Amino acid sequence: MIVKTIDEIKGTDREVFAENGNWVSRRLLLKKDGMGFSFHETIIFAGTETVIEYKNHLEAVFCVEGDGEVELIKTGEKFPIRPGTMYALNEHDRH
Repeated sequence: MIVKTIDEIKGTDREVFAENGNWVSRRLLLKKDGMGFSFHETIIFAGTETVIEYKNHLEAVFCVEGDGEVELIKTGEKFPIRPGTMYALNEHDRH
């Protein structure tokens, strides 16, 4: 069984800060944990914009706090994000 807390992730190599200061990601599960998927807590700071594209994996996101939007770069389509919203990037979508 794997049990981890955010507090034990902070200050380790599993706490990753964006070079531009837009976000922090705390990686509770990674490939090396052998689960076949990763699990992160990511905080995107208010008033920031970040373009992301994952070419080697898919991603699902669940918002627990705050409001914002996610935009599909290819189409320009925008989706409101608020607590309780999930979105899945099932086609390696640039967003």
